[in-house]
Amino acid sequence: MALMGINKAQPAHWLKNNQGALPSIIAIIAVALFWVVGGIGGIKFLADASSPMAMLTGLYMGLAAVAVSIIIATLALNDLGRVS
Repeated sequence: MALMGINKAQPAHWLKNNQGALPSIIAIIAVALFWVVGGIGGIKFLADASSPMAMLTGLYMGLAAVAVSIIIATLALNDLGRVS
């Protein structure tokens, strides 16, 4: 196939040539994992709250975590767009 000018995609070579993108890729994977785990465990956390104050505190901590994850994802995607 290489004779016809068609090369197979090799992600390892892309990553080797763009090592600066690795932290952004790891950040995107971490944010996606956070959202999956949060979606699964968040409802259980709210159902098991022992007091209204504990639930409110948990909701505020969750809100802060969501805000930080959105900021991290935005910065990582911006960085990946600049690297490509």
